[in-house]
Amino acid sequence: MLKQWVLPKFSAIIDRSKNTQNPLSKAEQLVSAAANESPDDSYLSPPIPYNPPLHSKFQSNTWPILLTTLPLQSVRKLYMYFPLPSVKQYKDQSPYHIISHLLGHEGPGSCFALLQNAELIDAISVGPRLEEPDHSLLQINISLTVKGEQHWEDVVSAIFEYCYLLHDSVKSAKELKTKPKMGIEKESNSDTSCPLAQIQHIWEEVSRVNSLRFHQTSPGPALSLAPSLASTVRRYGTKMSLSMGSLLNESKDTLPLNTLYEFLKLLTPQNCFIERCSQSAWEGKQKEEIQKDNTRIKLSQIFGFKKEKWYGVDYHLSPIDEEIVQKWSRRTNRNALLHLPKENPFIPTDLSLCEDLPPEATKGPRIDMPIRPPTLVINDKNFGRLWHKLDDRYCLPKASLILLLRNPASQHKWDQHKDSWLFCSNTGLHSSILIDVFHDALAQTTYDAELAGLHWSMSRSPSGIIFRCFGYSQHLTRFAIQILEHFFDKEGSFISEKHVRTNKDLMIRYYSSYLKSQRADNYASYYTNLLTSSRGFGVEESSALLEEISFNSVRKHHQTLLGLSETKAECLISGNVSKIDAEKFFLQAQKLMTGLMDKNQHIGLSYNNANKLPSWIPGPFERALREGEDVNLHFQSQNPEEQNGAVQITFQSNTPGFKGFGRDSAQMKKSIIQTAALRSLCHILREPLFNELRTKEQLGYIVNGHYDIDFSTISLTRDQALDDSITIGTTPINSIIIYILSRKVPPPILTKRIDEFLESFRERLVNLSEEEIKNYTDVLSKNLLKPIQKLNAEADDHFAKIARYSPEILDNDEVNANQSLPWHSKEDLAAAMQGLNRIQLLDAWDAVVAGKNRSRVVSHVYGSSFKLESNILLDKHGINRNIVSIDSTKKLFKQREKLSQYGSTRRYITATLPLKLQSFIKDKSKFICVSVGTGLLLYAANMVWNNREEKNSVANRKIKS
Repeated sequence: MLKQWVLPKFSAIIDRSKNTQNPLSKAEQLVSAAANESPDDSYLSPPIPYNPPLHSKFQSNTWPILLTTLPLQSVRKLYMYFPLPSVKQYKDQSPYHIISHLLGHEGPGSCFALLQNAELIDAISVGPRLEEPDHSLLQINISLTVKGEQHWEDVVSAIFEYCYLLHDSVKSAKELKTKPKMGIEKESNSDTSCPLAQIQHIWEEVSRVNSLRFHQTSPGPALSLAPSLASTVRRYGTKMSLSMGSLLNESKDTLPLNTLYEFLKLLTPQNCFIERCSQSAWEGKQKEEIQKDNTRIKLSQIFGFKKEKWYGVDYHLSPIDEEIVQKWSRRTNRNALLHLPKENPFIPTDLSLCEDLPPEATKGPRIDMPIRPPTLVINDKNFGRLWHKLDDRYCLPKASLILLLRNPASQHKWDQHKDSWLFCSNTGLHSSILIDVFHDALAQTTYDAELAGLHWSMSRSPSGIIFRCFGYSQHLTRFAIQILEHFFDKEGSFISEKHVRTNKDLMIRYYSSYLKSQRADNYASYYTNLLTSSRGFGVEESSALLEEISFNSVRKHHQTLLGLSETKAECLISGNVSKIDAEKFFLQAQKLMTGLMDKNQHIGLSYNNANKLPSWIPGPFERALREGEDVNLHFQSQNPEEQNGAVQITFQSNTPGFKGFGRDSAQMKKSIIQTAALRSLCHILREPLFNELRTKEQLGYIVNGHYDIDFSTISLTRDQALDDSITIGTTPINSIIIYILSRKVPPPILTKRIDEFLESFRERLVNLSEEEIKNYTDVLSKNLLKPIQKLNAEADDHFAKIARYSPEILDNDEVNANQSLPWHSKEDLAAAMQGLNRIQLLDAWDAVVAGKNRSRVVSHVYGSSFKLESNILLDKHGINRNIVSIDSTKKLFKQREKLSQYGSTRRYITATLPLKLQSFIKDKSKFICVSVGTGLLLYAANMVWNNREEKNSVANRKIKS
């Protein structure tokens, strides 16, 4: 089976040998030989007797016990652990399949639904923590709310109630199965209320879903398959090495009823230990007075405050009050809201492929086939665009739906005085809370769809709100409309105070603990982003703003989003969905959304008689570092547990990156050559950087260098539209990033060593032969052109280009618009890489890394092993460098004000002039007639310039233009 499954599925992504006598490549030959030589059965010896290392006998048979741990982050976690027998011998009939499914269920009637509705928990997950030859450990992981933290005993009680429900149901089913009465089995099969029929149906659904996932999933990279395959072959033999856990041969008749019953008998308080991990739980234990009665003398060595030997984790062990244990042990007075899950209506029954596909596309995957771009089906200027692509590569009954709502109110606020949208942190936080509330509100009703392989998500992006739906195509568009109907409910009925409170609390805890719980290299990246890309004022500002968010403010924000008539939709439907069905969905969504848009709420850009201003398009934001300037950031880590220091150096290219189209052919050529060169340089750099600084010098245990790309979208306000020096649209930004995490060397010394290495690396580039360069670029271009192997990955790749560039192209020129999007930019970039030479590599290196006009920011973060000194002498070690040193967020924000948005290459002369004068200058006919007078006026208007010679030269260049 291993040979039959691996070779056909991975043959398209393995380089084949040119030897015609042997069509198999070397890799395939190895796989084939391994498959032939491997035994069919498992390597494991007969089952080992049950011998759990975690048992109540080690705590004098006093279970359940409470383990309280000191958290490193702001969390409120509750864990329940149950030692159970090993499941390795059961293979696909492991009781964990159904136990995890039922205890972790989030649909109506589940313990999650009961506890979420009571505002006690916001997440639950269930599964094996350990799976060893002689034992296993079941873990129930619960995230508590504020209320749940105070009533954690009630949460545990509800979990045990559901365990007893499962136990009693399986016990009744077992009795029915073994009852020697005629027709009892036939009756149970037809009666859905019968315990046996219910359990059998649940097992059948679990088997169907897992089997579907196995058969209807595209293979991932061969390299990622090898480690897991080696492990499963060792454990289960070749016959089940690939299908293990997929339940391919299971049905209601193979339900492991007896084994399931034996495992459920062990889900009791007496076979359980509980862990609480939260600051309040820890502080509560610290405040408790230790009772010193005679009954506790023998237990004093077992319980109390302790420290874990290897990792130094502080924890506390304590017995649980007998009255609480008795409450948990009661099997009567069960909550009537708890019941087994109903039939799942979303499990697909129709796996047929679209009738519009050609016959050859229905025979099997064609991963090596070139990817066709999507087709623009609908282009409605008032509402948006629909893109469609019928899948002809993966041969799967699946589809991907991505809907972007370009809504500026998702993280901007309209400023009447400035006549433009301005970024607003408070608005962005409201959008995030609203989306999280939406997820929580639909968690129970959409859980069946998630189980059946129909996934959805909603998120906030710089371009607006993105809704995604991916999975089996049979129910996909109908399911997507149902979700959108909930979101576009004008009453906002999904918004509840409990969900607002829960998600507000989660976000506050995340932001308030961020600077106290992360690694030093994460902080280095954080401060860099705070300078270059963030428009807010850091996590402190976000924490303060979150305190003011309320149920009413979230409802009001929802109404603002729904009523904004300037919202535009960008939709891509790809996969096993016909063009007709895609259009039906889009028109349904349009009807749903436009009916709520308030035409009186058009608060965006207006139009005047002289100039028709373009629509304001939200998008990503990046600042341009100033040429010839090094910005050195120095911050002490606020995490008391972090001993490491870190350095992150970011070299930002001053030349815009390649995006696949443009009006200036010379600029396009320059951008594609530099983009290709920078990618290649990072590929060449990575190995020697690691070998020198990590392996040889051992400066830190994380040493890395890589290529990075960001994007910046310029959207015009009324004033900016009159300035033709501003580039409209989205600009890619190339960067080289190098970072080190170290407890051994102070951050400034790390920077010095990185700089010394980079100087020597240039010499390495000079000495590279053309053959070596070609080897590097060939490998990189080949990796760039590797065929995409997943439908959703292909959809994401296409939609990224649609989201970035379609407004820039289609809003200005609809002729051949579909061909104008940069669908083949990867191929163009790969071709440019293959044509690179040493001179081009050195030019790119000097422009971005080594030249005097480079732009870079160096973020130093000092852990507890290093002290932040007020005078960083090494900031001046560079020669002829303009260095700006910053050691506080106040200075950082002041420096940020000096930076303009990347792509807004505004001329200095027009940047300082009044708007009417700018407009006057741009009228060329007037400008020619009064050139002398204008020159004098320009001189007078720019008296604030420090250098008169510079002023005159700029003014003269402007007049000549």
